[in-house]
Amino acid sequence: MTARTRATGRSAFEIEECPLPAAPAEWDDLAAPTGIGFYSARTWNLAMLGQNGAEERVLVVRDAGGALRAIVPLFRYRDGPANAHLHPGTLFGGADRVTDEAARRWEPVTVVGNASGYGTAPVVNGGLEAWAAAAESEAAAGAGSAFAAHLTGPDMTRLRELLPGRPVLLTAMRISVPVHADSEREYEAGLRKRDRDRVRWERRLLARGGRSVTVEDITDDNLREIGELQESTQRRHGSYGDADYFVGRYRKLKSVLGDALFAFVCRHEGRALGYFSCIRHGRTLVGRSAGLDYDRIGDHAEYFNLMIHEPVRYCLRNGLRELDLGVAGYRQKLLRGGEPVPVWSMLLRPPSGWSDEDTARHNRAKARELREELGPMCPEGLRERLDRIADAGRAEL
Repeated sequence: MTARTRATGRSAFEIEECPLPAAPAEWDDLAAPTGIGFYSARTWNLAMLGQNGAEERVLVVRDAGGALRAIVPLFRYRDGPANAHLHPGTLFGGADRVTDEAARRWEPVTVVGNASGYGTAPVVNGGLEAWAAAAESEAAAGAGSAFAAHLTGPDMTRLRELLPGRPVLLTAMRISVPVHADSEREYEAGLRKRDRDRVRWERRLLARGGRSVTVEDITDDNLREIGELQESTQRRHGSYGDADYFVGRYRKLKSVLGDALFAFVCRHEGRALGYFSCIRHGRTLVGRSAGLDYDRIGDHAEYFNLMIHEPVRYCLRNGLRELDLGVAGYRQKLLRGGEPVPVWSMLLRPPSGWSDEDTARHNRAKARELREELGPMCPEGLRERLDRIADAGRAEL
């Protein structure tokens, strides 16, 4: 391990750096039992080990008495993330692709917090002081750019107090479906009439098409089907991976996550038309990946039954209180009960020449973009906040 000592206010922390697998097992005990908390858990980071294209390290922070205070994962890229949704050059620097010259000025890139899942819930025992101290020590130690990615407003508010002067950038919206009911009837009664009618209509469409969605363990019996469906979706979106790659990936995930990982599978006459993998974490069902056979779906609401209606039913039957749906696809998720939460990133080590005007310019543009993507489904209070950010360019957490 590499040791560092950092004083923050009246507190001194001992910060040790180690390989991710060597981090203390208590890490999982400190992770929040929420969707965004899952992506900061040790279990998820171990499941994704070696798949991020980065050197994966952890800062373990203890107080003067030796008590564990924070766990801070680090993802150090030799260049930058291949994922445009994670590369700061495409997120904040105006580059269209990670290979553009505008993206290169940010490299090498260090992501602090989480590089898989678009959400960071700081893993702490107590307040954020220890997490902030570790993040600040990493910012001072390396080259290139470093940023803490995809934090919610309350966490970013406190982090900004602890690390004043760092640029805070609007990044995305995370969508989750709250499940504050004990039965399907009670849940539907809480929906707006038009949303309730839409849910019922889409369920009828599925049945009329002779389709059904079932909960299936991920095993050798369906792994090939899942891999081929995922390859279909990747090709449609111009992304990476073939069926063999995803079969291997799911085998590794299953070896770490066990029974917590499973899939909703839509079938017609026994044939798999689509799947949606999910993970149970605390009282949350975390939606992960979807794959679809686009030549055989589209007329019977297969996508929405897979992604939302059946997972919500599962939550109701198993006492779960949240369906976490991550980022993107905002309007369709909001039409079916989803609620948006802004997430923010902090530039811990901005690229050379970054200015306050760059921060304001980004926040204005991102607020306008998100307002447009959310459309008429954007809650009034959030729309007003986005309007203010689009006008002034200041982070409003």
